[in-house]
Formats: sequence, structure tokens, C-alpha cells
Amino acid sequence: MGTRALRGLAATHPVEVFTSPDGTPHAVMQDGRRRLVVAVRDAWRVQDRWWTDEPVDRSYFDVVIEPGRPALIFRERVGEWFTHA
Repeated sequence: MGTRALRGLAATHPVEVFTSPDGTPHAVMQDGRRRLVVAVRDAWRVQDRWWTDEPVDRSYFDVVIEPGRPALIFRERVGEWFTHA
């Protein structure tokens, strides 16, 4: 019988994201440079804990940032952007 290891979610950090008119990310500030989003691999919305004083309402984007670096970014309902690092 093996043991199970639990892996926690990575910490989140604020990030500056530039979006198209429909809200899709098209560039991200990274290492002091504006880098283009070359692909959006997936997008989804998470709504949870709506019954508490701290509900979660986020739009997630699994993107590829030039020159090919994957990133997971999300936007809080209030408009702030974050990345999992």
C-alpha cells in the first residue's frame, strides 16, 4: 500500500493583463516586458462559496505567453488579474 501526497495550489500573485474587447487576454506583463498571448488553451469560470461572506467568482485562462511559456491566469469578478506561480 502506497502513501498519498497532497499537492497544494500555488500561491497567487497580481499580474497586469491586457485584454481584447471581449475580455480575452491578449498580452501579459512579465519580467517587466509586455508579452503576447500566443494561445488560449482553455477558459472556464469558477463560482463557489456564494453562501459565505467571501464568495469566489473567477474567470480562468490557461494561456501560452510568447515565446512559448504556459501560464494560468485568472480575473476576479471585481476585475483584478492574478497568476498562479
